[in-house]
Amino acid sequence: MSQPTAFSPDDTTRYLCVAARTDERFAARMTKALLNDDLHAAAPSVGFALRPVLLHALDAARQHTVRNWYLLAATVAALIISPLWTVLALLVILPVGGRLARRAGESRRLRDVVFALIVLAITLLLSVSMVSALGTAPEPTRRTPEPEPPVAEWLVGLPWLALVMGLVVYALMVWSEWQTRLTLLSRLTRGSFSPEDAPALPSSQAWLSDRLAAIDAAEGGNVTIYDGFTPFIGHGPLVSTWSFALPSLRRDSTADDDAVVPLDIAELVTHVRDRLAGIGVEPDELPGLVLSERAFVSGNALTMHPALLPERDETPRQHLPADDLARLAARPHGSARHYLCAQVPSWGGEVVASTFLHFSTDGGLLYLQCDRTVLGPLWQQYHDVDRISPLLTAGAIGRLLVRAASGVSSAVPRAPFRVVRDLTFRWRWERRRALERAIARQDLGYNYGARFSVREEATDASYHNYFQKTDTAKHLKLIERHVLAALLDFLDEHGVDTAEFRNRQMTILNQGVIQTGGVSNVGNQAVGSEATATVQVPAPEPAAGKPA
Repeated sequence: MSQPTAFSPDDTTRYLCVAARTDERFAARMTKALLNDDLHAAAPSVGFALRPVLLHALDAARQHTVRNWYLLAATVAALIISPLWTVLALLVILPVGGRLARRAGESRRLRDVVFALIVLAITLLLSVSMVSALGTAPEPTRRTPEPEPPVAEWLVGLPWLALVMGLVVYALMVWSEWQTRLTLLSRLTRGSFSPEDAPALPSSQAWLSDRLAAIDAAEGGNVTIYDGFTPFIGHGPLVSTWSFALPSLRRDSTADDDAVVPLDIAELVTHVRDRLAGIGVEPDELPGLVLSERAFVSGNALTMHPALLPERDETPRQHLPADDLARLAARPHGSARHYLCAQVPSWGGEVVASTFLHFSTDGGLLYLQCDRTVLGPLWQQYHDVDRISPLLTAGAIGRLLVRAASGVSSAVPRAPFRVVRDLTFRWRWERRRALERAIARQDLGYNYGARFSVREEATDASYHNYFQKTDTAKHLKLIERHVLAALLDFLDEHGVDTAEFRNRQMTILNQGVIQTGGVSNVGNQAVGSEATATVQVPAPEPAAGKPA
């Protein structure tokens, strides 16, 4: 009988589906970037499947659309019945109560939830008392009764019915939270989740199927088309980078033209890749190691690569045949580069350490560029699905009621705008699509690069466990060590002089220092003629918490 494990290969995909269901802001940003901006490339999906996440986001949006229509109808009815009290509730009661409920909902302590429910109950009782006082206040004694102004009577309206409509609005939010809870239990727990069991795209949204197919094709591609400065979108922030240039001179030879050993970049990449693939087989060294060769191309320079952009008003292709990729590795040019990528996932795939290696030969020198990125764990609240009990306990009911109260303060004022947004979505999508294509046909520098990474958007601000951080450092060091060992073996096999390289191997492994007669940057020190130095200091990790 197999023992249960702490992690599952599909955990990252599952948690992102939870984010699409429970975080409306995240889902809205994702669908806007990937579905609305359909002329741009898609960022690589590192360690997860993107289609089920998008389908869950679209299904949640349809559920929220129904909720928004009901909220709008209830709010309009309340405004008609009692405008004064409805406006008072929207401007005073909802913001104050919603802020309190939101803070309690973010807490995992039961006492915070209970305190929030007590305060909300007191607020409701005070509202009822005020309504009752208004309805039963004695009329002032007048010798000659005067009729009340009809405008004032309409503004006050029927406070009791307005209060009933407020309870209906809250009940709608409770119903929405309940539906979300049922979906999480039935589809997104570890025992019930399957990436293939994502909600189907309804016929009313069939026009999005082409974009989903293009995203699927991009996921299986070997080209990253990026926007901005750093090319490694989707793989996390750049944590370190180093490079060196090594003269490829024969052993015991003088540095003349005949002493230079010609090196084949494709052969070198294959050699390093085979060496890394061998350690990936070992179960105790780098389990789950993923190796790939990938091209990185700037999104505003695709006119130089017609194979990726056959038509200027179509989504760029994100796949190059093996021969084209090999030619790019042998002769890098312009804004396109070939990299050998080594990714080491850990902690169920939530933490991914990536190493990118670029090799080239220029003027008898072998050049190696090494860039390293790290993807941290997902936001902590997306893991709450693992703590949901199918039994409806008092704590679960309290948290559901608090989340519903928190949602009222934001959902009710925004319901009219969201209804209009949903009604005009198809029209706005077609209009934006036509406008973007018109600009792309005219602008030779139009940027087709990916602007949004689902995985990076959902990454937490800090690690959840100290050993997550140490594991990433360990995996990057292990890859670095094996890359340098493979490079030395390759150079020895081809008769290249590596004496100075070997002498400095310990320094290389400990500090990332390489000095072979050229220029090397080491921390804030520089060695070599006309050398310059740069230092990268990682920013301090902010306190855990969801960004505003």
